Amino acid sequence: MSKVDKKYNFLKPLKTSNLVRLGRTHDGGYVVDANVINDCDTLITFGLGPDWSFELDYIKMNKNVEIFIYDHTVSSKPYIKDVIKYLRRFLTFRATFESVSNRVRYLKNFQSFLNHKNVNYFKEKITFPIVDKIDTDVNKAFSRVKTTGDVVLKCDIDGGEYKVIDGILKYSSRIKMLIFEFHLVDNNEENFYNSIKKIQKNFDIIHIHGNNHYSKLDSGLPLILEITLLNKKFAPDNQEYVNNFPIIGLDYPNNPFKEDLVFSFGS
Repeated sequence: MSKVDKKYNFLKPLKTSNLVRLGRTHDGGYVVDANVINDCDTLITFGLGPDWSFELDYIKMNKNVEIFIYDHTVSSKPYIKDVIKYLRRFLTFRATFESVSNRVRYLKNFQSFLNHKNVNYFKEKITFPIVDKIDTDVNKAFSRVKTTGDVVLKCDIDGGEYKVIDGILKYSSRIKMLIFEFHLVDNNEENFYNSIKKIQKNFDIIHIHGNNHYSKLDSGLPLILEITLLNKKFAPDNQEYVNNFPIIGLDYPNNPFKEDLVFSFGS
């Protein structure tokens, strides 16, 4: 287990007993506070990609949740193309019927999810500043939430998170839990540090996990970090921290064909 340079000790999560995993046991799953999921009837997702297992698990835990999804990159087209490709292979004896049916099922699952009564999907890119017609900002996203209750916000937009953090933090009083994936910390080290410090004015880190699609810095810190934060108003009173990661039973490698990134924080 590699020790993370002590300059990153500000990332040590507070210990809490309510952690659960939502989503699948590799890329797409995140560790969250179960009580928050039960209490928050609004989930805002910035960045969906090819996996919606987190959102489906949220619905299973809280059937009243309304989900607002922003991702300009997802559509049925690639899944339809995949079905056609494998159907042609099947007709020329180069693919099994099972491989075709698997892709048909994936297409149906995707379409069923986007048409779910709890889901509002916007084919828009969350960013700042707005440049293209497809762009939208955090203010617009929150303006579409008509309820006044607490919100859970998940952000995985492949490096674009640094552009929208200030916009997100304007709504700190409404956000009960934040889930971020921070990308390429080495290229954005100063930006990453400043962003976390801004967030920590109102939120406490309760979980951290390294994405094993990339390696670790010389300092021992993973290059891509999944970080869950709880609004300080609801954070545990204790100041006990968790030092060793990953956590067995909660954390799994994003890439299931590689070992998970093991790291620990010192005192």
